[in-house]
Amino acid sequence: MQVQPTGGLGRIPILDVAPVVGGGRWPAKAVVGETVEVSATVFREGHEMLGAAVVLRAPDGTVLPGERMAEVGAGLDRWAALVTPDRMGEWSFRVEAWGDPIAHWWHDAQIKVPRGQDAELMLAEGAALVTRAARGVPAKDRRTLARLVRVLSDGDTDALVRLAAVKHPDVADVLERHPLRDLLTVSDWYPLVVHRQRALYGAWYEFFPRS
Repeated sequence: MQVQPTGGLGRIPILDVAPVVGGGRWPAKAVVGETVEVSATVFREGHEMLGAAVVLRAPDGTVLPGERMAEVGAGLDRWAALVTPDRMGEWSFRVEAWGDPIAHWWHDAQIKVPRGQDAELMLAEGAALVTRAARGVPAKDRRTLARLVRVLSDGDTDALVRLAAVKHPDVADVLERHPLRDLLTVSDWYPLVVHRQRALYGAWYEFFPRS
């Protein structure tokens, strides 16, 4: 997995990250338990498929698991996810983006395998990609992916049955949490200050004149 330098455009540009104040010189603000939408423009050359996620860093420096982003608005290259800071303090967040070879393979396999077009080649390619993905997951999840590789490689089983195994809920869960990420690119860290909930009401109080 190749990681592009933090803050650079890299092979997968990450642009117009929000919420960002003054280019990141000042923090965005939220209150404890408030859901914050993080969005960015993410794209790459060609027709390869992408994945993206928001990563939060807590005030104590703990980096939390990424929250997968989804495209918002067809053709706009805009991706977004919702995150919810659960304590007060100085948080930060960044956006990660990557090429998703398994998603791209799945797109092609759904077209070719039902037609009998290079079916065995497509299934072998899928098995190779899942084998790669299995190297970077915990042991329990690795066993799930290993079973999938055996199914995809079983030439005595109907090709459509083998293909359908990719969408088994256990497999989908593992690949959602541990996607195979090529050309991983990361944005800068951006600050997010999280106040106690009373701060939200205190801000409204300031609109009213005092006697």
